[in-house]
Amino acid sequence: MVKRTVIVTPTSLVSNWESEIIKWLKGKVQLLALCESTRADVLSGIESFLKPLSRLQVLIISYETFRMHSSKFEKPGSCDLLICDEAHRLKNDQTLTNKALAALPCKRRILLSGTPMQNDLEEFFSMVNFTNPGVLGDATYFRRYYEAPIICGREPTSSAEENNLGSERSAELSAKVNQFILRRTNALLSNHLPPKMVEVVCCKLTSLQITLYNHFIHSKNVKRLISEETKQSKILAYITALKKLCNHPKLIYDTIKSNNSGGSGFGDCLRLFPPELFSGRSGSWTGGGGMWVELSGKMHVLARLLGQLRQKTDDRIVLVSNYTQTLDLFAQLCRERRYPYIRLDGATSINKRQKLVNQFNDLSRDEFVFLLSSKAGGCGLNLVGGNRLILFDPDWNPANDKQAAARVWRDGQKKRVYIYRFLSTGTIEEKVYQRQMSKEGLQKVIQHEQADNKMQGSSLSTEDLRDLFTFHDQVRSEIHENLKCNRCNKDGYVVLDGNDLDSAATEQKDYIDIGGFWEISGCVEKMNSSNQQIGRPSEEDLGSWGHHSDPSTVPDTILQCSAGDEVSFVFTNQVDGKLVPVESMARPATHQKNEMTVSAEKEVRKNNSCNVPGTEKRSQLGKNLKMMGFNLNNSSLKCPIKSRRMLPNSLQGLKKTSGSSDGPQTKRLHVGNDVSDDDFV
Repeated sequence: MVKRTVIVTPTSLVSNWESEIIKWLKGKVQLLALCESTRADVLSGIESFLKPLSRLQVLIISYETFRMHSSKFEKPGSCDLLICDEAHRLKNDQTLTNKALAALPCKRRILLSGTPMQNDLEEFFSMVNFTNPGVLGDATYFRRYYEAPIICGREPTSSAEENNLGSERSAELSAKVNQFILRRTNALLSNHLPPKMVEVVCCKLTSLQITLYNHFIHSKNVKRLISEETKQSKILAYITALKKLCNHPKLIYDTIKSNNSGGSGFGDCLRLFPPELFSGRSGSWTGGGGMWVELSGKMHVLARLLGQLRQKTDDRIVLVSNYTQTLDLFAQLCRERRYPYIRLDGATSINKRQKLVNQFNDLSRDEFVFLLSSKAGGCGLNLVGGNRLILFDPDWNPANDKQAAARVWRDGQKKRVYIYRFLSTGTIEEKVYQRQMSKEGLQKVIQHEQADNKMQGSSLSTEDLRDLFTFHDQVRSEIHENLKCNRCNKDGYVVLDGNDLDSAATEQKDYIDIGGFWEISGCVEKMNSSNQQIGRPSEEDLGSWGHHSDPSTVPDTILQCSAGDEVSFVFTNQVDGKLVPVESMARPATHQKNEMTVSAEKEVRKNNSCNVPGTEKRSQLGKNLKMMGFNLNNSSLKCPIKSRRMLPNSLQGLKKTSGSSDGPQTKRLHVGNDVSDDDFV
């Protein structure tokens, strides 16, 4: 019988657990939450909980607080049930926190995690060994018997024998651990949450970024880094410098000025910066009256996207970055354009964090942007006041990005959700994202599902390092190139046969929501530069996502209007959710805003070749389509194409159908698609 339960959680989630227990159990248990308490209060609370006749049944405590006071829990009976939230923090069994919790005399242990697999199988072993000590042998046995054969079998150069052995050990490992893993997927969430659109947006570097990037990767320091044995810390410093450059050259300016080790590859590059960006006397950064935004491809797209959202919708957005310097630039952008914003990073106190979250989620307030450090707020925060989120830079650990992206698509969300992942085209960011896909593939080993071997590699070899410091400036997307996509030609354009037309409007839900038939016809006109999503692809199965070399074919009107010349390629993945009322591209909060939105929609349709407004034009379009062999029925489009071919830029290139009964069979364009991703409990 469970008399005492200890719930250990990140500091920022202690109050969340307290409120949820009160909400669902309604006073049926006596609980104590220790958050932001003085040392004396913490000691007093723990002693009250551990008293033999204490009425307290649940103690909610942070990982750090438990580690500091773990000696208080050494006596048998101190805890009957241990629950660890965000348990991927226990991935390293050598940390003091892990050791303190493992020493707790408690046989009932529950670990909760949405991302149990982060970097490698050894981390997963640590979590398994915490809940069921010895079930997979010791660490040495696990590495030899499971990890080594599985990793070897997943390498592209593995032999048939190695591949078979890896598959056998993977199946054995999966069968064993699934006896005590309760898995819940996002497919379950999609029955209760609104639809979600995930978009990987590849943004070209600006001329200044290209100059700085090439200067860095061809510098003597980088060449020496690749050719010689170098300390890991120095490699990471150089990688971080390149990643910061992809965000904005201002971050490199700061790195050079501060004499940071990562800036040594940039030499005297300060002279390349436009002088208008600095004040005359002190030489300090001023931004040139807003021109600084245009020095970064990603920042320029972001600025336009924020403008579109603020002008045409009442949506709120969360901006996530790994670097506080990037958050500084976000804040500067918001101040210059008078966007209300809230910021949460590592310097924000725990007490203040929940207040900021509540403020952003309060729809009666005029909030717009939430600036979030992925390290400080990536786990557990509920930011359902926003329905759009941008991951501005990729993390090496896919779990960090996955956790951050989940802040808006969670219980309480009422709107359609858009998750954007910005990557700089052809740069280290695309390579980091590809390595994320490799780590996600490891997760499928535990699930005993087939992992995609197109993007493999689990460690940084010399060749990997050389590739990291290579710039592919002639590609639309290096990720798409490496996919070896058999649906698109070498330029990213689509090659379709008749069967492919069945799903030609799959990604056009937003067009249907905001316009009607003539917008569907527009999607056919642009199919030569877009490739529709196949089935229900997982997050790492980019080959089955929608592929768009032309941003105007992306089923997201706001991104269409924001892409400009900077966006070179977009991957899209639509996740179906609970049915919601049909939405326009804007959902205004006031009548005045509604009038502005209607005007904006008309302007978009006028400038978008996919949209043909007006009854007269729509009628004429229908006549033209019928003359060309298309059949119109209840605002559906039937296409007569049968043979495999490249679709031209215009409907004029489509073959006509004859009126005979033995003519080519027509195909109906269907709408509807969803996807499921994995979460674990």
